[in-house]
Amino acid sequence: MTAQDPAGSDFNPIRTCEIGSCPICGSHGRTAHPSLADRNYGVPGRWQIVRCSQCHSGWLNPAPIPADIARCYVGGYYTHDAPPPPGMGTSKLAAFLRGAVLSVHKGYRHLLPGHPLAPAIGRLATMIPSLRRRATFNMDGLLIPFRPGGRLLEIGCGGGSYLTVMRMLGWSVFGIDPDPVAAKVAAAAADCPVHVGTVENAPFEPASFDAVVSNHTIEHVYDPKSFVQSAGRLLAAGGLMAVQTPNFDSLGHKLFGDDLFSLDPPRHLCLFTPASLRRLFEDCGLFHKVRIATPTATCRSAVHRRNAVRQTGNFLGQIELGGSARLAELLLPALEACGNKVFRWGEEIRCTAVRRDSR
Repeated sequence: MTAQDPAGSDFNPIRTCEIGSCPICGSHGRTAHPSLADRNYGVPGRWQIVRCSQCHSGWLNPAPIPADIARCYVGGYYTHDAPPPPGMGTSKLAAFLRGAVLSVHKGYRHLLPGHPLAPAIGRLATMIPSLRRRATFNMDGLLIPFRPGGRLLEIGCGGGSYLTVMRMLGWSVFGIDPDPVAAKVAAAAADCPVHVGTVENAPFEPASFDAVVSNHTIEHVYDPKSFVQSAGRLLAAGGLMAVQTPNFDSLGHKLFGDDLFSLDPPRHLCLFTPASLRRLFEDCGLFHKVRIATPTATCRSAVHRRNAVRQTGNFLGQIELGGSARLAELLLPALEACGNKVFRWGEEIRCTAVRRDSR
């Protein structure tokens, strides 16, 4: 099969294959989004997303065949940009606060400022969400607690922005990315080994890492079960895996439907709910202490991108938002935060899990 051209014009079509059952639980489903265009990078064709009748995940069906998936990442994908060099802060005060927060909140004791009040200031700053987010480089849940001499692997490392930060904080870092351009950028930026390929064919020894992190990558893979199992086998007993991905049950999805940025066809092959991501890790059999969170920090960005779609027809349009759009950017994050504890409708899902002892 090939992706259909809505205009009927001649183009080199992307070949597709049927994905007849849910990649997570194997059940069947019903079409939730029957005719989606790629509003992000303009890949031609129309795409549909099916929602599983059992675990309520979404998946692209049909999906690009693996041989054609690279054609869906066009126009200088953002992972080709070299990240800026990381730093503890642009001022002595910022560096002090960051070191204090990371020390008491994440165990980076070697970063504790040499001031008698630093631990107390760090504990106080950690209680203020905006300060804690900034101190943890806006990646609070993905900033892994420190392990002296620890080895950390990022799957889907892109241009290496996360790896550069973690290396600066004291980890020995490694990366995996299927894009050779992004892998080269990351290897240079973080001065570390980066495997070009997937976690399934990575040349690392089993149980050789203390932490495995994947940020907005699992939604791009054909087989999430194999992804989690392969990553888990690379973790030592007691090692931590952290995955973050869009939430198919988000408030944004309920309100915006086809206009939601994180649907992102044809690149997002599988979209998770909090329950289905938990199920994926628990059914794997390699993990315990599986914890799920639904961060709300990116809601305003999702609203802004939706408004860009409505007014310009694509996510890349630069627009001046009207008064009602700006009001939505203020009100919807507040609504999302108020109901998130009950409905788990934050824009993202974060799963952390600990590797069981393999004995």
